[in-house]
Amino acid sequence: MKKLICFLILTLGILGCSSNEDTIANSFEKMNTNTTQSLTDISFINKNQGIISGSLGFLAKTNDGGKTWTKLNVGDNQSFMSAFMVNEQKFYTARLDMFATSNSGTTFNKIESLSSSSSIFAIKFYSPDKGLLIRGGSILKSNDSGNTWTEKYNINSFGSLKDIQITSDLVSYAYGGATYDNTDVGEIVKTIDGGQSWTKTLNSDSNISSISFISDNIGYYINSKQELYKTINGSNSWTKISKLQGSPLSVCFINEKTGYISTYDGQILETKNAGLDWKIVYNKTTDLIWKIIAKDGAVFAIGNNGLFLKKK
Repeated sequence: MKKLICFLILTLGILGCSSNEDTIANSFEKMNTNTTQSLTDISFINKNQGIISGSLGFLAKTNDGGKTWTKLNVGDNQSFMSAFMVNEQKFYTARLDMFATSNSGTTFNKIESLSSSSSIFAIKFYSPDKGLLIRGGSILKSNDSGNTWTEKYNINSFGSLKDIQITSDLVSYAYGGATYDNTDVGEIVKTIDGGQSWTKTLNSDSNISSISFISDNIGYYINSKQELYKTINGSNSWTKISKLQGSPLSVCFINEKTGYISTYDGQILETKNAGLDWKIVYNKTTDLIWKIIAKDGAVFAIGNNGLFLKKK
């Protein structure tokens, strides 16, 4: 009888632990995007309204936090690399060309001044009029809702810029680099005048994979050496926080303690102590999870094969 009781206790303990682990590793919910195209960018203006872009001309919008998606007809089948939602009426998507809508996606216009053989990797707007974009190694600025663009910064070195994060009306950061053969370099540049001028704040011996700033001064980045760094002084100096496992692609902090990392092999990791320790909170797919973002307390992630995730 004692052996039976011990066996039952052990069995229930194992089942309890397994159930807890499954809950921890299933903190994100997969939502149906009605596509198998690889998703490349995501932009939300609040926790409910957002857009996603992807390969072969895919663009879709949601009004309910990703529960349902409406596919939009941009009128072109190039694989979009970037998308940005300014408000519920106006948003943009681009690759070799940029397309804009001012009626919530009913119709789109091509921005003729931007046609190029170089890909547009990122679009961001401070306001409905003032925006920034990355094309190759250059940062361009528009003061007229994206109709015309002027180059404000060029990387002038081997590599390219990947993305921009706007932290306030005047301050933004852009980052990038290159990993090729024996070359592994990265950099971060900063503007404090709304994108009019840029200053390099970091030269790195490793490609910068992703950045996440929670204010003008406090931010994090991950690099191709799988390292996490933090700044508390607006990128004037950086401190290494931890060595990461796996193949991290994107980092997103929602405050100074809590952050998330998405990986090449389909995992999402979470930290509750400013990046010192990480635990797997999603591992239900093998699809690459390209990008993870937060908006108004909600956390979203996108990846290959139409993958869209939302934190429960």
